[in-house]
Amino acid sequence: MSFATLFGKLQEHEMELMRLNKHEETDKKKKGIALKASSFIQEESDREYLNEIKEDDDFSFFVRRFNKFLRYKGNQRRKISIQRKKEKTLLLFQSAMNVINLDI
Repeated sequence: MSFATLFGKLQEHEMELMRLNKHEETDKKKKGIALKASSFIQEESDREYLNEIKEDDDFSFFVRRFNKFLRYKGNQRRKISIQRKKEKTLLLFQSAMNVINLDI
């Protein structure tokens, strides 16, 4: 094989490698582009999901407030019953004192 044919084949090989590299680069560029697609149905389901979350939040808020109300009412009842017991003991004590004063 002569020096000229060897040099020609080397150049041809290098050109083929360059063409393959360019082809790979364009493929990489094409793969790098991605678009997000959405449809009307997807947007509707997203809105419905957000509405459900909002309704759940509203319901949980209502439940918390109602529980707080019940606790407050329970505390009021206890305070009233404690106050009545104090009044009863005070009346008993006063009546006992009256009985003692009458006996003396």
